Amino acid sequence: MSPSQRTFSRRAPKLAGFAASVVAMTVLAGTVLAACGSADVAVESSAAPSTVSTSSTTKTTPKTTSTTTTPTPTPTPVPESTPEPAPAPPAAPAPINPLTGLDFSANPVLAVKIDNTDFGGLQYGTSAADIVYVEQVEGGLTRLVAVFHSTLPEEVGPVRSVRTTDAELLRPLGKPALVFSGGSGVPVQALRESPVIDASQGAIGGAYWRSSVASGSYNLHANLAQISTSIPDISQPNNIGFTFGADYPAMAAGRDVTSLAVSMSRTIKFTYNDGAYQYIRKDKVSVDGNDGATIAPVNLLVQNVQNQPDGVVDTNGSPSYKTDTVGSGTFTLYRDGKAIDGTWSRTELDGATSYLDGAGAPVLFKPGKTWVMLAPQNSSVSEG
Repeated sequence: MSPSQRTFSRRAPKLAGFAASVVAMTVLAGTVLAACGSADVAVESSAAPSTVSTSSTTKTTPKTTSTTTTPTPTPTPVPESTPEPAPAPPAAPAPINPLTGLDFSANPVLAVKIDNTDFGGLQYGTSAADIVYVEQVEGGLTRLVAVFHSTLPEEVGPVRSVRTTDAELLRPLGKPALVFSGGSGVPVQALRESPVIDASQGAIGGAYWRSSVASGSYNLHANLAQISTSIPDISQPNNIGFTFGADYPAMAAGRDVTSLAVSMSRTIKFTYNDGAYQYIRKDKVSVDGNDGATIAPVNLLVQNVQNQPDGVVDTNGSPSYKTDTVGSGTFTLYRDGKAIDGTWSRTELDGATSYLDGAGAPVLFKPGKTWVMLAPQNSSVSEG
């Protein structure tokens, strides 16, 4: 072997070891670079740890995961709708007095037979009556049936006797009491067969007395306040058919009437003044014997009716009459200085009377007091 071959042989192992070291280092460097690249990828795609090997140690590096979370929006609260409260029902109309259309009264209803002749004295309590009916009796005379409810005077008079007309006339009121002095068999029997309560002098006595303001048949007076408490069964009044209205445009087309005379053998007169119809008696304005108040209703009603003898005659031989208030006929209403005509109808004994104008609508009474002339077929009416 030549010296150069021997030298190579001795150096060969060293070169081989050096070459091996270079290769190892190259591999190691590649591994490190690969590991670094893998780590970058792993951050995005894997949660598993990576292992890095070196010549002396093996190091495990935990992988980290970055998660981006989009927050869920908080819903906006929707306010609960509050239901609208139900509207309150309309208030019931306040009750009114069915006889006047004015304020309600808790009083019972009483009717009084009052003299209407020229006896020389004053009528007591008449101005306080809610309704006054004028009825024909015997001998061409008239008598009043004064109906009290709003006010019950402590003195009314002169109190006179019952007539056959009264039981039928008063039945629609319900169970009124009738204050009277007495009567013959026919009208008294008719009263007993009706719901009208006998409150005569003979029935209750103590509430009657003889007044010093007149004499004979014209001085019997009575206390309505006392009678109303002594008879517990007297009712409040029913609606008898009056419809009320403070304003009545239809009346504008009516006739202008400022004076009225109704003749039933004798004549009953009224004069319109200051919104009311003043009662003219003995050729002057009539006043109440209690307080001097003018007797002046705000409504006058001339109700045309039929009458016929009831079989009773007075001491002079004159027949007494019954006026029919069940049936139908014509009427004239006077209010506010005007007049309007219409038709009335009552079909039942206990029923109300309807008062309709020419168009078939109820006529409107002015709220306040009313006088009703029950004008028979032989009567006459004069307007001025």
